Amino acid sequence: MTTFALSLRDVIKRVDDGASRRTVLDGVSLDVESGEVVAVRGPSGSGKTTLLAVAGGMLLPTSGEVSLKGEPLSRMRDSHRTDLRRRHVGFVFQDVQLIEGMTAIENVLLPAVPDGLDMKSRAAALLERFGVAALAKTIARKLSGGERQRVALARAMLLDPAVLLLDEPSAHLDDERVRWLDAELEALAKDGRAVLVATHDPRICSRARGLSLDHGKLVS
Repeated sequence: MTTFALSLRDVIKRVDDGASRRTVLDGVSLDVESGEVVAVRGPSGSGKTTLLAVAGGMLLPTSGEVSLKGEPLSRMRDSHRTDLRRRHVGFVFQDVQLIEGMTAIENVLLPAVPDGLDMKSRAAALLERFGVAALAKTIARKLSGGERQRVALARAMLLDPAVLLLDEPSAHLDDERVRWLDAELEALAKDGRAVLVATHDPRICSRARGLSLDHGKLVS
């Protein structure tokens, strides 16, 4: 039996927006293998961000199951689930969520702080790989949109996650940087990671396995 890096089975996620309760994800099933890039497309508001949050264990589904490296997240204690997510899932959020008063390399090092790990060499190597080594000591608020995105990618990769989740990663990138990101995501997957990207941008992940989220349902 195949153990997928990431697996969702019959996932339903309902949210209460105050006035009513609506279904954002409606029976979503998805498997992502190590070494694979999957792109989930859909317009803004279609539930792509919620899908990533549920897939990465930041939100629990209303029903259904999410498994990370064969381990069902809903059956874990909160502390175990948080630890598994931190160690094995890398997130690149749409708004990147850098700490504005910290330098680029300080932001990259944040995932290592809870365990007191000395990962300065790896952080520097990742900034080099992603083309922003010269900005290591630059305060985050002074970085451009594309630079912030690359720093966020370096941060997501610091602990060498098995699963990489990206929400609209091309939002602040020009065509040249989108081509760079496409190639980088393919390379990261070939290194043995499962990569799941939520996007409405046809420029990104054009060679990935593509799926669409439509009214909460995932379709090929």
